[in-house]
Amino acid sequence: MGPDATDVTEAIRADDAPRGEGPGGAGQRPGGGRAGERAPHAGHPSAARSVTLFEDRAEVVRAARVEVAAGAQWIAIGGVSVFVDERTVQARVAAAGGAAGAGAVRVTAARVRWRAHREAALGREAIDALEREQREAARRASAAALALDRSSRREAHLDALLARWAQAMGTVPKDTGDPGRLASWRAGIEALRAALTEALGASADARGARAHAEDDARRAAERLREGSLETPRYEAVIEVEVHAPAPQPVEIELSYRVACAIWRPEHLARLSAGAPLGAGARDAGGSVELTTFAAAWQATGEAWENVIARFSTARPSRSASAPVLADDVLRARRKTEHERRHVVVEAREQAIAAAGLDRGARAVDEMPGVDDGGEPLIFEAAEPVTLPSDGRPLRIEIARRSLPAELALVLYPEAHPAAHVRATVTLNGGSAGERPRPLLAGPVRLARGESLVGRSRLDYVAAGEPFDLGFGVDDAVRVRRTVDEEQETTAITGTRKIRRRVKLSLSNLSIHEKRVLVTERLPVSEVAEVEVALGDAPGWAFDEKDGFLRGRVELPPRGVKSMSFSYEIRAASSVTLPF
Repeated sequence: MGPDATDVTEAIRADDAPRGEGPGGAGQRPGGGRAGERAPHAGHPSAARSVTLFEDRAEVVRAARVEVAAGAQWIAIGGVSVFVDERTVQARVAAAGGAAGAGAVRVTAARVRWRAHREAALGREAIDALEREQREAARRASAAALALDRSSRREAHLDALLARWAQAMGTVPKDTGDPGRLASWRAGIEALRAALTEALGASADARGARAHAEDDARRAAERLREGSLETPRYEAVIEVEVHAPAPQPVEIELSYRVACAIWRPEHLARLSAGAPLGAGARDAGGSVELTTFAAAWQATGEAWENVIARFSTARPSRSASAPVLADDVLRARRKTEHERRHVVVEAREQAIAAAGLDRGARAVDEMPGVDDGGEPLIFEAAEPVTLPSDGRPLRIEIARRSLPAELALVLYPEAHPAAHVRATVTLNGGSAGERPRPLLAGPVRLARGESLVGRSRLDYVAAGEPFDLGFGVDDAVRVRRTVDEEQETTAITGTRKIRRRVKLSLSNLSIHEKRVLVTERLPVSEVAEVEVALGDAPGWAFDEKDGFLRGRVELPPRGVKSMSFSYEIRAASSVTLPF
């Protein structure tokens, strides 16, 4: 809820005009003052204690200590964002200094009051400094103008002297040959020329000083004009009606929700391998340290300093409503004669999606739902957090765990000529008896030791579910892939046959033995008119459902090994293939 025209008008009226009887009793104003007295502009100061961030808003708990009088009164508490949602405001007395304690002081009502006032862009001190700067620049411009006038007068005077000197030299007889007199005339004219040069330099300096001073005065005047412009500023206070049996200090705690604050999960996965990757007869083992961060932003205008920060996956803004159902209409038509005689086959790339992996071990039998598994989760920062209201993300660590991982070198020759490091991790709980918590979907930074190797994205991982992480390439393993193709068409039936043989040459450039899992693929036919048959494939395991060929190769140090397989595609004469 933000300030609208009605709220602003009411705020100005309530601020500038005295009220009569109100909810707090006869002749009382918000803030505990009497009628005719002006309430504090920003209310009593308060400090945020805890903040719970959701995916599109935040819930703030803040407290303020005030001195209350006996009876009913309205207390205005400041430090609240103008984006506060009035429907979510709750107030209570957390502590009281009287003999009866906090139970005798009651809060009976709470509301939000928005105020609007105009203020200059700069403060009084900055405006005074700009005015002094403008006056100093004007003084320097005036002094430079006076210096320019003096130098211009001297320049005109010296020009006149030179003219009269030249005129006088014209009347001297030509046969005057006294060397002393000639030297005195020459010295005189050189002195006049030197004085004129000095006057010209002084004039140039005065012009430059005047131009600089005028520029400084113009810039200072422009900054002063911009700083003196008044713009509307909106503020919000929460007014609480308090009933107290006697004057005493009271601590009032407020709880409300505010917009312009969000958080998103982010992860850092750091791999530490116990042995050279891919070495030995079995896959190497290691550990992956998973650190989860909450990337939080806020531009509420509030000061959140040393607050208890919590991060929730709940969605308080989403209402529970049944989905809108619509009819899914299916239509059928007869094939044309051309369509019955000809079959056009298209090739497409399809990602094989599966719930979970075919390796690793699950700790639970049933997987929860998407996102947070149907149960809202709350993460809390280990230490108090200061989150500035500048709209910039701040990463806060909320979880850290170390999990054992099964490491392997995987090679997809059709996609990339280098082997990649894959870690298979099963998400288990940290300590004994602790309930394992899921991993939320979000970006993940990948590191091997102290080196950052890349970025990826992590989908939602339920407790006890295995998942894969890739940690870059192993430069020691390389592969060269070649494909030989033969095509043949039967003369009578018109059946088309395409035979392909794929050859792989794997190299190990390191001094360690490497064990690599190689994955290739075959086309999978979805129509009866096209058949795909695997031919000679020694050392390969074939998955007929998805068309994957998998084979394990042990590469000796600085060794080379070859692998190959072949397959055949048969298509009837009525089929048009895409290749």
